Amino acid sequence: MNKSNETTHVPVELLARYDKPGPRYTSYPTAPIWSNEVGPNDYEDALRRASVNHDAPLSVYCHIPFCKKRCYYCGCTTFIASKPAAAEPYVDLVCKEIIKTAGLLHPRKKIATLHFGGGTPTFAGTPGLGKIIDTMDEHFKFVQGCEKSIEVDPRVTTPEQLDYLASRGFNRISIGVQDLNPEVQKASGRVQTDEQVMAILNKSRELGFKGINIDLIYGLPLQTVEGFTETLKRVIDLKPDRLAVYSFAFLPDLKANQQKIKKEELPTTNEKYALFSAAIEQFTGAGYRQIGMDHFALPTDELAIAQEDGRLYRNFMGYSVQSAPDMIGLGMSSIGYVDNGFYQNHSKLNSYKEMIADDNFSVFRGMKLSDDDLMRQYVITHLMCNFRMNFSEFHNKFGIKYSDYFANEHDGLTQFVDDKFMEICDVQLTVTPLGRTFVRNIAMTYDAYLSGSEGGKKATFSRTI
Repeated sequence: MNKSNETTHVPVELLARYDKPGPRYTSYPTAPIWSNEVGPNDYEDALRRASVNHDAPLSVYCHIPFCKKRCYYCGCTTFIASKPAAAEPYVDLVCKEIIKTAGLLHPRKKIATLHFGGGTPTFAGTPGLGKIIDTMDEHFKFVQGCEKSIEVDPRVTTPEQLDYLASRGFNRISIGVQDLNPEVQKASGRVQTDEQVMAILNKSRELGFKGINIDLIYGLPLQTVEGFTETLKRVIDLKPDRLAVYSFAFLPDLKANQQKIKKEELPTTNEKYALFSAAIEQFTGAGYRQIGMDHFALPTDELAIAQEDGRLYRNFMGYSVQSAPDMIGLGMSSIGYVDNGFYQNHSKLNSYKEMIADDNFSVFRGMKLSDDDLMRQYVITHLMCNFRMNFSEFHNKFGIKYSDYFANEHDGLTQFVDDKFMEICDVQLTVTPLGRTFVRNIAMTYDAYLSGSEGGKKATFSRTI
C-alpha cells in the first residue's frame, strides 16, 4: 500500500500519453449505452423483485437541482431559482416518489447510506430537507451508523442549517471550494472567501461531522501551477479528512453557462497535466492516501482503512464503506441500481414533474445487466475502489476462473505492467501508487462496449486526465 510518508510523483509525459476519452466508471456498463426502451414499468418490476431481500440494506441518493446562480464551469443538472420557495413543489414530488418506492419495496426498509447532491441541496432550506427526511423516516428505517452525507456551498449554507442536519443524523459533508485564488474564482463565476470556507469547516468539526471533504477543480481559467499549488497547500493546512480534485471539461456548445469563460484564459493541455500532477504530489506528500484516480483521504479516514481492507465501495454517490446491493435514485436526473439494473430519471425538470404528478416513476432509460456485464463490473469496481482484484474471490463469486474468462483482456495489461502501473502475480492484480492516477485507463481494458463489439452505441466521454 501507499504509506502515508510516500509522495507519488506522476510524470507529465505519462499523463500526456494516457490522456484520452474514457468513462469514469461510476457505473458499468456506462450510461451512454443504456436503452431508452427501459421505462417506469421496468423499474416497478425491479423494485418488486428487490423487495424479497428483506434485510438487505439500501443506498439512497436524492438530487436537489436548485441554485441561486450557476457557476460558469458547472456541468451538473441544475435549475436556477431566486428563492427557496421555488423548491417547495419539487420537495412534494420527491416525497411522493419516496412513498411510491417504499410501497413497492415493502417490507424491505433498511437504509445504510443517504446522500443529498445537487445543485445546492441546502437551497431547499431546513423545511424542505426536513420534509424529505421525515418522509423517509416514516416509510423506511435508517440503520444504526447510517452514513448520511450532503454537498454544501459555503456561500449559502448557514450555521443553523448545519445544526439541523447534525440533529437529523448527518455525519458527512462535502464542501465545494474549487480554488482559493480570487482571480480564478472571478473568472470561474464562483467567488467565495477563505472565511466562508473556514466557517463551514469549523462548524462541521464542532458538530462532529466525520469524513469532511473539500472539492477542488483543475483546469479552470487563469489557473497556473504556482497559483494552484498555493491553493493546494492552503487546503492541506485545513486538514480535511478527504479531498477530491476534478478535471474541468470545457464544453461551451453543450453547456451555455460555460460560454462566459474566456477560452484564452484556460490552461494549455500541458499546463493542465502539470496542475493535476501537482495535486497528486502535494496530497500524497502531505500523507493523504489516493482513493481512486482523483480522491484522497487521510490514513485514519474510513475510506483509506476500507481500501486497505479491500472493502471500499463506489457508486454514483461516490466512495463509501457501506456496501448496499441496491441504490434508490430520487429526484430529476438521479440514477438507481436495483436488481442488477440501472434506472435513470428524466433530466428535464418539467418531464420529471409531469411523470411523478401522474403517479408514475420518471425513469426514461436504463439497462438490465447480463452475466457478462456483472463479471466485468466486478473486476472494474475492485480495481477502481481497492486497486486490486483477487482471482480466487472472483472464482468464488462467479464459479468461473478469471484466467479462462478474461484471457484476452489480461494480455492487454502488458503496457500497464511495463509502465509500472500494475503488478500481476498468481493471486491477484494490483494497481501501484503510480498506476492509481491511470486506473480509468486500466479499467477500460475490461469494457466490452468501447469497441462496439457487443452492440454498444457510440459514446462521448470526458478525457481520462
